[in-house]
Parts: sequence; C-alpha cells; structure tokens
Amino acid sequence: MAVSAEGDTILMGKSTTGSASLKRRPKTRRSIRIAQIISVIVILGLWQLADNRLFPDYLISSPYNVVRRLFSLLSTVTMWHNIGATAEELALGYLLGVVTGVAFGVGLAYWRVAGATFEPLITIINGIPKIALAPLLLIWFGLGLASKVAIASMTVFFVMFYNSYLGVRSMPSELVEVVKLMGASRSVVLRKVVLPQISTPLVTGLRSAVPFAMIGVIVGEFIAADVGVGYFIRNSSENFDSASVFAGIVVLVLMIIVGTGIISMFERWIMPWRTHEEE
Repeated sequence: MAVSAEGDTILMGKSTTGSASLKRRPKTRRSIRIAQIISVIVILGLWQLADNRLFPDYLISSPYNVVRRLFSLLSTVTMWHNIGATAEELALGYLLGVVTGVAFGVGLAYWRVAGATFEPLITIINGIPKIALAPLLLIWFGLGLASKVAIASMTVFFVMFYNSYLGVRSMPSELVEVVKLMGASRSVVLRKVVLPQISTPLVTGLRSAVPFAMIGVIVGEFIAADVGVGYFIRNSSENFDSASVFAGIVVLVLMIIVGTGIISMFERWIMPWRTHEEE
C-alpha cells in the first residue's frame, strides 16, 4: 500500500506539473506575440521619425510612403504580372530542387559506394558562391524562365540533398537490418522505413528551402530579366525610388510567408503528431 500510495503521489505530482505547464504555454505564447508586435511598432515608429530627419527620403523613405506605394502598385496590372512571373519561377525552381535534392540525397546515402564517390564532389560544388554560377546558368538556359528556374532549383537542391542525405546516414542501421531479415526488398525498405524515418529532416528542409528558392529567383532577375519583382526592385533602385524598393521587398516577404504557410499545412497533413506535441 505504501508503494502504491507513493506511486499515486508521484503520478499526481506529474499530472499537476504537466497541467500547470499546459496552462503556462498559452500565456507564454501570448507574451511572445505581444513582444513581437511591440518590437515591430517601435521599429516602424523609429523609421518614420528618421525619415527626412536623420536620413534623406530617397535613402530610406518611410513606412507611410512604402504602404501608400505598395497599395498603388497592387492596383496595377503590371505589378501583378511581375508577381506572377516571380511566383512561377519560384514554384518551378522549388519543386525541381526538392525532387532532385531528395532523390540524390536518399540515393547516395542508401548506396554507400556512390555516396562516398560523389558526396565530396557535391560538397565542393556547394562551396562555390551561387551568385558566381548564376551568369553561367544564364548563358546555358537563356534570359527567360528556364534560367531563373535553374538558379532557384540549384539553391534548393543543396538544402534538400544534405537534409535527406544526413537523415538517411544517421538512421539506425539495426532497424534496416531487421526489416531486411524479414524478407523486405530494397524498395520496400526505402518506402516503409527510410522515408518515414527521415520525414522530420525532410520537412525541415522543405520549410527552409522556400527563402533559398526566392534568393535564387531574385538573383536571376537582378542579373538579367525584363519581368518579375526582382526586375522591378532593380529598376526602382536605379531610379533612387526607395519607397518602391521597400514595397517590392514587402511583396517578396509576403510571397515567402505564403510559401512557408503552404509547407506548414503540408507538414500538419503528413506529420499530425508534431502538431499535437506543439499544442
């Protein structure tokens, strides 16, 4: 009875502590949100005060002018054409980079001889600044859509390659051996063991690859393009129109937020248990 009573006490203590922790979480999240909102308001307020006081308007503009310019741009067909072009390049480059990166990462990690042969070469290529390779890709694929997709997919490829490659290599080999001893083929091991085991690093890579894809697209549009948000920002900077530059940056940030939001929805769909753990 003493052991039972003591055990009950311990369990009750854990339960009380757990419930208290659950009660604190919403308050903590609310406090963080409030602190974030206040920080943004303070930054925008300082920015507004600095305009034409500490810095001339053509250098930093002001939040008010940026918002006014943003709404003005979004009411034009030309700006939506630029947004559509950048979104198309972003989506195609992202998808191509994800597919090729995961395929190479899982393949080279699964077949160790090929991994030992090609992984050092991929590491060397990854060490080359992507902006240095962008002009070469523009020569190969031209000045249109294909070159922007190639640059974006290249940046995404390395993110997904290393997340999937290291995810498979860090997987317990005993688990794979047990499944093989049960008579499973390589394809079954890949689908039923390897991919589920690396789902967490894959989803992490999917989320972090969105801004990398945007960087690739914008680099391509900066170098050579006649349409796109990056092209618009470059032209605005050449005309010393800082309000338009910041408005274009806001558009890019919103596009990245939408992209990561889509990936988060996909994550909740394929990994619902992580959502429950975070709540």
